[in-house]
Amino acid sequence: MMNMNTKALAGNREHKSVHLYTFYPVTPYERLAVQLISHIHLGVIIVDDRLNVVEINQAAGNMLGLEKSKILYRSFQEAIIQLGLPKKCRDRLFSILHSREEGRELEFDWCPEAGRVRSLLLRIHPFEDSESGLKGQILMLEDKTETLLLKQQVQQNNRLATIGQIAAGTAHEIRNPLTAIKGFLQVIGHRMKENGQQKEHGYIDVMLREIGRISSLVGEFLMLSKPRHIKVQSVNVVKVLKDILPIIKNEALLHNIDVVIKQQLTTIPMVEADGELLKQVFLNLTKNAMEAMKDGGLLTLCLKTDEKRRQVVVEISDTGPGIPKQVLEKIFEPFFTTKENGTGLGLPICRQILCEIDGEIRIKSGDKGTRVLVHLPLTKA
Repeated sequence: MMNMNTKALAGNREHKSVHLYTFYPVTPYERLAVQLISHIHLGVIIVDDRLNVVEINQAAGNMLGLEKSKILYRSFQEAIIQLGLPKKCRDRLFSILHSREEGRELEFDWCPEAGRVRSLLLRIHPFEDSESGLKGQILMLEDKTETLLLKQQVQQNNRLATIGQIAAGTAHEIRNPLTAIKGFLQVIGHRMKENGQQKEHGYIDVMLREIGRISSLVGEFLMLSKPRHIKVQSVNVVKVLKDILPIIKNEALLHNIDVVIKQQLTTIPMVEADGELLKQVFLNLTKNAMEAMKDGGLLTLCLKTDEKRRQVVVEISDTGPGIPKQVLEKIFEPFFTTKENGTGLGLPICRQILCEIDGEIRIKSGDKGTRVLVHLPLTKA
């Protein structure tokens, strides 16, 4: 906690610089002001008219990765240069700092050392003491990262809702004639095979495969659109994986992939979920992992407990080529796919299922290999 507070701005008019006299807070109002500056979630930086830093609170230091002792009473511009902001962003910041217009703002992305990328909004407000003629600027920093993520989530939910409305109105109308077409094609194909028309029979097989793709896509539409009757109950995650393990191993055998199961558990974890929907999620994720390893590899399923967050974490990892950053950013968007015959609905469905049982899914990938982490809530004691 800060133990000093600003009493007054003072300056040297000859050199046009400003500094702060400080004192130990005495009155309750002064103590309140100290606590407000110390604990406010907004970053606050005060610079004089020569852009020297005369005050910076803890929030601003954390957002920018600056230490108060190293920046106080020094050039703010030099500090920004040392941070390594992109030149375009840095030039824009310096431009608005030298401007005297009202309502100056700048949005930029910044990643402090050993941190994650944050979206920051900088607002600049001038101040001036008419009696002494002292002036400077107050820089207010706001972390907009969570707000932007929430906005993106809302936009994605709206897209899913729109897809659901379209699917609900058309899926059955598409599936019914498809069933009839498929049936007649099978009859025609059988007749052609009997008559020795092998080439024409091959055309029928192609059509049947494409009808199968359309039917699969319609089914995924329906999964997104129709309300599911979720049967949330206490589920044994180990048993869920054990039930689908033969399917996973058979598929892995076809692709020359080894399967390893790891359990970092002290007790058998019971989670609040729908067991059948969990099977669907795990089968989809393991299928994706195996498809990523075209030349064989290792599929690892790891179960561990996060007691602090009251969760079970099921990690599915592969030794494939990894997912590029630009692809990873769009991977949960409906219809986004890098597969030749993919629909782009598998992962959105998985995430929707997990959201409905208060779970979550995270994907981490680098130059090689991908880790998918499924977080499930432990059964309440």
